[in-house]
Amino acid sequence: MTVQATVAAFQALHRAIAGVTSAPAALPGSANETDLPLVITKPAEATWSQQAVGLKRQERAYLVYCLVAPVALGDAPDTGFQACLPLLQAFGEAYLNDLSLGGAVDHLGEVADGGVEVLTFAGVHYHGFIYRVTAVEK
Repeated sequence: MTVQATVAAFQALHRAIAGVTSAPAALPGSANETDLPLVITKPAEATWSQQAVGLKRQERAYLVYCLVAPVALGDAPDTGFQACLPLLQAFGEAYLNDLSLGGAVDHLGEVADGGVEVLTFAGVHYHGFIYRVTAVEK
């Protein structure tokens, strides 16, 4: 499996999560309000190893950014915060319910989130969260 195929499998899983509006294949230049919640998956660091003759293993972390609602002047901060909570739960459950990303990877390893926070994308602040998911591929 390639990194590109794994990102595509993550995004397919994200599109199936209730409440997600957009999980595009290509990295967008900006996030329109009509696209929110918007999910972006980025490959992070990896460990490569040779398990046996002809068997290579890659254990890579993927960072999943979920932009839920813009942080706008005049809006109550709790509105965006509250909108994140059901999605934060749904993402964790989705990963644990499909530990092979539909057969795209051998298995998912550590699944962790950093909680609700303010994320900046294309110079705009959003209520959202980041998941860090490790995928093991052979």
